[in-house]
Amino acid sequence: MATLAALVAVPATASAKSHDSAASASASVQVHVDKAEAAVKRLKRAVKAHKGGVAKKELKTARSQTAAAARVARTMARTASSDSQTVAATESLALAGTQYSDLIKTITDLVDEISGQVQALIAQAISPSIAGEQNIITMLTDMLTKVPAEIQPVLASIITALSADSTPVENLDEAANSGNLPGGISSIVSSCLDMAMGAMNQAFSMIQGFLPMFPAVVQGPLGTILDTVTSTVGTLVPSVMSSISTLIDSVLGSLPFVGNTSATGGIGEFGGLLGGLLGGGSGATGGLPGIGNIGDMITNLLGGLFGGGSAPAGGSTGPLGGIGGIIGSVTGMINNLLGGLLGGVVPAT
Repeated sequence: MATLAALVAVPATASAKSHDSAASASASVQVHVDKAEAAVKRLKRAVKAHKGGVAKKELKTARSQTAAAARVARTMARTASSDSQTVAATESLALAGTQYSDLIKTITDLVDEISGQVQALIAQAISPSIAGEQNIITMLTDMLTKVPAEIQPVLASIITALSADSTPVENLDEAANSGNLPGGISSIVSSCLDMAMGAMNQAFSMIQGFLPMFPAVVQGPLGTILDTVTSTVGTLVPSVMSSISTLIDSVLGSLPFVGNTSATGGIGEFGGLLGGLLGGGSGATGGLPGIGNIGDMITNLLGGLFGGGSAPAGGSTGPLGGIGGIIGSVTGMINNLLGGLLGGVVPAT
């Protein structure tokens, strides 16, 4: 995980002492994150090798170092009194949040791959880890109005990438339905699944609240995805959340500052972190599909999810127009509201 550089220059009025203090705290967060990241990698290897003792030790280290990084970052945010300190705190919060995300995705993936005491410890670590990440996301959201305006779009994108990541939901849903978990562990996993799904549902509403901070080119697609799916489908199930997360990643992956490609000074490294969260850059560089492909993605993802096909030629057949009506509603809204922006790439329904 790359170290995040300063997003903006230190104001001339900032004292050398305050700058040094922020730099020292930021370095401390990075040290904790590096240790946590290394422990997570060793945890994966230990579980694969069924080395329970090693896995137990690495899980403890990964959790304690992740929590330590978050603690320092939260203190930085609470005590920031200058622009440079606010920016440094935001960077550190984002770094800690990313580490929490990595930890959560790892332990939710591993919970059904080992048995005994270690499995119980992994299962018990999921809920507090989700809560820790949510705390960081809340603080990052509070920072949106405190950071310089040029940083708000990339910070909003990072918050969205963190909070709308469906990987833990998918992992927990698979584990809960595997039939391989002991009764006590199964109960914990099911509870954590409800918690993770609830967090994503809250995230969708939260993201809608700061949509105006995104670049204009993605406000429409993001708003349409969130409005249409949450209002049409209602209570989201894990498979729907997976599709929505993929769609959101596709939109975010088209942003110019993803993967450290921003031409404007100061936010490139932060954009690199966002690129890491999304798993790649834009479609033009072989990573995520670009924004021009969002219509095809909506049709393919939701089409496969709901049984395929487009909306009936005669229109809606009920309150939701059936399965085809859901897809037709999504693609129709994209066509009607964003056809010019997206270049008319959405297939006619």
